[in-house]
Amino acid sequence: MLCCCTADDKAPPGLEFEERLPAPRPFIQTAPAFRPDSIPDVFLVSVSTESRPLGIVLDVTNPECAVVKDIGEGSVRDWNQECSEDKTVMLLDRVLEVNGVRGSSIELAKALGNPDTQEFSITMQRPEERRVSLRRPGEIGLIINYKRVGAVAPWISKITPGLVSQWNESMPDQAVHVHDRIIGVNGEAGTTEELLARIRANNQGMLELTVLHYAV
Repeated sequence: MLCCCTADDKAPPGLEFEERLPAPRPFIQTAPAFRPDSIPDVFLVSVSTESRPLGIVLDVTNPECAVVKDIGEGSVRDWNQECSEDKTVMLLDRVLEVNGVRGSSIELAKALGNPDTQEFSITMQRPEERRVSLRRPGEIGLIINYKRVGAVAPWISKITPGLVSQWNESMPDQAVHVHDRIIGVNGEAGTTEELLARIRANNQGMLELTVLHYAV
């Protein structure tokens, strides 16, 4: 099964369709148990908006995993020009915390857009690129959520029994999970519609998915 969920469009022919996006979790204040230093590929960005806007736009279509959609003129771009490579903010990096507070994607976007805040400490996470090789025919076992407008890449909202769950069992170091984003099919990038069409058309032989994996 490959189920594609979208809030504003019909699913392509031959794919199951759900209209509802998952409801966002209530806003959560950072708890002492949350330790960013224990999460892989996490880095801190410290910027000011005293004279420049932040200049970043978030993709909040996944209520629980906000990622960078665009980086325009502003203090984050200035940060990128001066910081080390491992702390450069990139597209599809995940925002985990803003000034010590974490919550839903919408809450994080609101925190970044707070006009009363000029100093920002943003905890980011760099996703890990993974390649998943599946041999079809067989049920893929993914529910993929996306929107044509506002989303950078489709994301996995549920894994059901099928080829992907079998891959996860046999390749735990390369497993994919809920919230991960699909950015390529058989070595080719593309729009959401192009990626889904390639998956649907590949009914026989090897199907390779390029996935960005987020550790939390």
